[in-house]
Amino acid sequence: MEHIKKEVKNLVEEYNNKDTATYEKMVPIILKKGVENVNLSMFEETMRNNILNSVGDELLKKGRINEAVKAFVNTKNSAKLIKIGDDFVSKGMLSDAIDCYHLAENRERLRQTGERCLRDGQMVDAIRAYKLLNDNAMLGKVGEECIKREKYDSAIEVFSFLNNREKLISVGDKCLSTERNECLPFAEKAYSVANDNSKLNKLADLYLKKEALNSAYRVYRKAGNQMMLSFLRENFDLQE
Repeated sequence: MEHIKKEVKNLVEEYNNKDTATYEKMVPIILKKGVENVNLSMFEETMRNNILNSVGDELLKKGRINEAVKAFVNTKNSAKLIKIGDDFVSKGMLSDAIDCYHLAENRERLRQTGERCLRDGQMVDAIRAYKLLNDNAMLGKVGEECIKREKYDSAIEVFSFLNNREKLISVGDKCLSTERNECLPFAEKAYSVANDNSKLNKLADLYLKKEALNSAYRVYRKAGNQMMLSFLRENFDLQE
């Protein structure tokens, strides 16, 4: 009986080794043709995944990371995707790490990376991580931090996503209060998203004060202020 078991085990190992040898030999030609251009539908799922995982490993060795990621996504190889993501983190490539963790459906790693992005001031990536996590509470915190760091465009993105009109107006007010030319477009954007014509008129008034007539005309038009539009057209030859 033991002899039979041993023979069966040997046969299974031999079969598996043949399969391994087959798909390992296929790797070079698949690499040459490109993973996306090869049809592997004739193989059963296990062998197909083994082939793609071998291709992914070889692509990693060659530094063709994006192609390797695609191969591992096709096999749902979360372990490999997480490993690649960890390597990106170690190199400070947090945006790429976020992509890998999202593809691996690893929420914990994604959250950790979002927290690091927030600490490091990488607001765009922090926003993306927390959007993928559907974590509105953390998005709100990121938005507040963006305001503190004067990253107004990112703050507007956050509060627009959260449909927080009050915060949008607050961002606009902060930008307007500076009266700095580089901040005023953000005020315009925030007030426009919040659909606050009264605030838009105040911004247009400031542009008028600065004698930036084209900008004033543009913002009055957004605010629907026909009286001021008519005044600028009649007296300064401004057109739609």
